[in-house]
Amino acid sequence: MSKYLDVSSLSDQVEVIFVNDGSRNDSQLHLEQAASQFPFVTVIELSRNFGQHQAISAGYRQSRGEFVIGMNVDQQDPIDQVPVLLDMIVRNELDIVIGLRIGRHDDMPTSVTSHAFHYFLNLLTGTNAPLNMASLRVMRRRFVDAFNTLPETTPFIPGLEQWLGFKQGFVPIRQQPRIAGKSSYTLRKRFKMAWNAILSFSDLPMRVAAGIGAVVTVIGLILNAALVFRKLFFDSIQPGYTSTVSIIVLLSGLQILFLGLIAIYLGRVLTEVRGRPRYVVRSVKGAAAAGEPTESSQETVGLRQ
Repeated sequence: MSKYLDVSSLSDQVEVIFVNDGSRNDSQLHLEQAASQFPFVTVIELSRNFGQHQAISAGYRQSRGEFVIGMNVDQQDPIDQVPVLLDMIVRNELDIVIGLRIGRHDDMPTSVTSHAFHYFLNLLTGTNAPLNMASLRVMRRRFVDAFNTLPETTPFIPGLEQWLGFKQGFVPIRQQPRIAGKSSYTLRKRFKMAWNAILSFSDLPMRVAAGIGAVVTVIGLILNAALVFRKLFFDSIQPGYTSTVSIIVLLSGLQILFLGLIAIYLGRVLTEVRGRPRYVVRSVKGAAAAGEPTESSQETVGLRQ
């Protein structure tokens, strides 16, 4: 970054913000050591694990630079790709530029579920975002300020980025294997994130439920009309215990399913109206602790103008 910015010291040009999202290993110790060694490093420790997107939100809120860079610490999106995004956002006068994964080193299940998730998210939300978006992105201050005004307790950042609008751009970037460890995003966590994204950005499940209910109602009316017609003009109807019970079980199951779906949406509404914060900060070390107060590890880099 020193070479790209053409400066001898980054202290007055860059701020690096690490958010420790309740890690149970010695990450906090290493981050505090980095904060004591480099004057431009800030470490935000959350009181517990709130989730990846809540942690990223904490970094966005703390950032002060004119350009804000969001990236994961696994370094699958190498830091030498940051200038690629910076050049594009400046050259094209954009508000946010997101990297596109080209040749990422993922296993087949991870790659398939990731593409499927983004495809169905586009379908549900009516957006047309690329299916191979990376974690690396560069944003202008006005975009980050707008993001910080959003009140969601459980944010889904890619969806909110699309909802905010602004001038967006995408650029292919080089990928590399993880430097150390393995991803904590299990298949179960991926499905959970997908479900939360659907609840946050689409009422399609409710509309599907209403549609199925309407179809079942129409079928029921037709069958009842047929039974009445047969009773009036043809032979008497033989009792059908098995068919009656089957229909009752089917309709009861649908009712319970749709009530459960409504309850899930009501639970999400309850979570939002409680007004609890997205995260709680346990401690702040480094540059921010000595200066302005702040409101899976994540890293946010801010470039000061």
